[in-house]
Amino acid sequence: MVTLASLTCLVAGTVLAGCAHRFATRAALAETAAGVLLILGLVLIGLGLPVFR
Repeated sequence: MVTLASLTCLVAGTVLAGCAHRFATRAALAETAAGVLLILGLVLIGLGLPVFR
């Protein structure tokens, strides 16, 4: 379950970062949201590691 959530966050963050240039007035907001999604995806991967269980 955590793997699916992590993968979803990473893919959504990557897609949003790739499309951020299309949002002329809100490019910074889109890039920030993409960064948050990418970090969240990495945190979810980290939480799934056996070291933290």
